[in-house]
Amino acid sequence: MDLRVIITRRPLVIIRSTLLSGFLLLLLMAAVRLCSVYWLNSDAWGAISGEEKINFLIMSLRFDLKFAAIILSPFILLGLLIPYGRFGSVFPKWGAVYIGLVFFATSLAGVSNYYYIQTYGHHFDLMCFGVVNEDFTAVIKSIWDGYPVICFILFSLFCGISAGGLAFAFMWLMCRIGRMQFLWTSVIVMTAFIGVWALLIRGDVGKFPLRRAATAVTTSAAINDLVPSGLMAFAWTVSDYMKEKEIRQADPADLKDAAAYFGLEYSDDYRKVLAVKSRGLFANRPHVILAVMESMSTDMLEADDPATFDIYGSLRKVLSIPTVYSFRNFLSEGDGTIDSIGRILVRQGDNMNHSVGRFSRTGFFTSAAVPFKEHGYHTVLVTAGGRGWRNIGEFAEANGFETVIDDSYILQRRPDAGKSTWGLFDGEMFDFAYDMLKESDRPVFMVLVSVTNHPPYTLPDGYRITGFNVPNQKVEQKYHNEDIYKMYETFRYANDQLGNFILKITGNGELSDRVILAATGDHNVRGLNVYQKISSVVMGHQVPLIVYLPHRLDADLHRYASHKDIMPTLFDLALENAEFYYQGCSLFRSADECPYNFAYNSSVTVTDTGVCIYDSGISRSFGRDDFSGTAPEDNSSCRTAEQFRKLNEWYYRYQTAGEKK
Repeated sequence: MDLRVIITRRPLVIIRSTLLSGFLLLLLMAAVRLCSVYWLNSDAWGAISGEEKINFLIMSLRFDLKFAAIILSPFILLGLLIPYGRFGSVFPKWGAVYIGLVFFATSLAGVSNYYYIQTYGHHFDLMCFGVVNEDFTAVIKSIWDGYPVICFILFSLFCGISAGGLAFAFMWLMCRIGRMQFLWTSVIVMTAFIGVWALLIRGDVGKFPLRRAATAVTTSAAINDLVPSGLMAFAWTVSDYMKEKEIRQADPADLKDAAAYFGLEYSDDYRKVLAVKSRGLFANRPHVILAVMESMSTDMLEADDPATFDIYGSLRKVLSIPTVYSFRNFLSEGDGTIDSIGRILVRQGDNMNHSVGRFSRTGFFTSAAVPFKEHGYHTVLVTAGGRGWRNIGEFAEANGFETVIDDSYILQRRPDAGKSTWGLFDGEMFDFAYDMLKESDRPVFMVLVSVTNHPPYTLPDGYRITGFNVPNQKVEQKYHNEDIYKMYETFRYANDQLGNFILKITGNGELSDRVILAATGDHNVRGLNVYQKISSVVMGHQVPLIVYLPHRLDADLHRYASHKDIMPTLFDLALENAEFYYQGCSLFRSADECPYNFAYNSSVTVTDTGVCIYDSGISRSFGRDDFSGTAPEDNSSCRTAEQFRKLNEWYYRYQTAGEKK
């Protein structure tokens, strides 16, 4: 073929093929987004204003154009680099293969992100990398049982093969017909096209390129999460994961700022900044138990009806005990099991992969087990799952737990113990823990980690639920999830087993006066998809905190609090004159005594003055009671959240990467 013909034809083939592929890619991403809005976030969509809807559509298109420009750039480069004589035969083949892979990956990521949002309430984040540290068989079974895996793989293959086939036919045809008349026209058009393409990759003509922070275009975090495509959200997650591995040294100036904000006395001996002494309100060295219950949801408890829809089981009787306190305005600090456990036990901040990262064997002086161990307690972690899950065994042992007991340990001693996908049923774990308490000859600090209330939601053979009639009108009006009754059944089972455990303790004369117990949820239950509205965001992170004490104390059960307050409360109750690290409130002291009198979650902070929602790197403030929007500078809740985040991050960096000189 004449060289002039090839040069004048090549730009036409590349440009037309790229534009066709880009247009189809935009349609695919828009279709997935439309399904997400319609089936997952219709309430949130209806709650935002018309102007916000327009901004959402425009910004979504801009991010899709940026994504398409980035992912199709290798396709353009392929067309430019193929030798002249082989362009017409090679480009359609390899170009079609690349386009097919692009559409397969985009559709697979889009559908996976759809189900991730359905389950977790937000797009891909660092939690998805935790799968590699889970029980692989349990993960596969949960995914297989809970999601139409075959269907969305076949859908992705269909998209990839169809797009690749169409691209091949189109490129083959373009290589044989049509060309630009003049050589200089070809050069100018191709140069202009590359310039426009570079602008699309940048995404903005302003000072900064189009960035993640631009996704915050509405007052709804759920709608904002739909702005990026699934593959772009996953790319951001990969970037976050890589950044998390690069922990920067702690700057003393940051600690000084945070200390000043919370009224703490700054010291060059950094441990003294947070160190305070406990009172020891129960100075007889009682056993101290913290039960972290899988997906224990405050929201799901609202559907309880003692006569027809009993969600509490034996836990109802526990709540009637005069020395049992139920804090309902309570938030989980993290939104995943190991995320919350790490925050409670070592104050790891937002470093969600701490237990499996390079610092998983690092002993932290902010560890919750250390003060108990120093006061002669036997420190024990009992998990109904395996000690290898998220490396929780090594993580606990490195941070002051003398003994780690998992499902295999219990099964060796109780071969008939019932087991579910993720580990032992909760009742088996509680029975073992109760026997261990009875037989212990020294005080025990025990952390219990339950697993039953988790997909695929199975119950022990022979377990029967009474007072649990379905269907339930309140449940069906609120939730649209085909597994909702299975979720309620395992939730009810877990509550019942926790209640039985506490009742055994209170019914034992030797233990009832020697046990302090706290029980909370690790996070709200997932997959309910009813927390898109701003007014529902706080509820999306609410879990109960139940505390049993040997005798009555005064407490404000309506105050807003969170996981950060659990260990300061237990230290203050059980240990006399023990030094601990002060990043939370003792809930049996006056709120006026504590500089951290607020509820903190990595996404939501609730203070006396308002609510701060942290979304895609952007903090936005709202009135606490009516969720009226206010500028961040007019509401101290976001400043409080940022300073507390900085305080946690500083101590984590100091203990891992050291001090910045």
